[in-house]
Amino acid sequence: MPSSLSSELSSWPGTSTVTDPFAIDAEHLAEFGHSTYLDPAYVDLTISKNNVLGPDLIDGFMLLSMLMHVEFSQQSLKREGVYGFNYGLDRVRFTYPVMVGEQIRYHRTITEVDERTPTRFVISSQNTVEICESGEIAMYAEWKTMLIDGHAEDE
Repeated sequence: MPSSLSSELSSWPGTSTVTDPFAIDAEHLAEFGHSTYLDPAYVDLTISKNNVLGPDLIDGFMLLSMLMHVEFSQQSLKREGVYGFNYGLDRVRFTYPVMVGEQIRYHRTITEVDERTPTRFVISSQNTVEICESGEIAMYAEWKTMLIDGHAEDE
């Protein structure tokens, strides 16, 4: 049986969301380093210690991984049986440094909904991280998510 999700998703292109400002603290930066094995217990961090911006620089990959936090905190779709997977990234740029404690906010605009099957959809979005005080864009990423209507697939 076809999913009724198609008509709901057809209105998504062009919609935008913006998070409230928040800051990444030193504790979370350290935990990210540890969880990605970027830790003195696993690797020599001499080159990182020589970084002119210092140890309070937020890693670009941490900014990118925060897309998951944003997605889960601002879910656009709350429907029983619908779930998503990270489908990929087409373009990522880290354009300005973000330091521990700086207020940032994420902007997301849905650019396309591609119906792959009656129950599977690829959602494309443009995402940026803005530094609140300066207005600088620190990250740009084109992200794709696969949404699946599990209930319709089970029927």
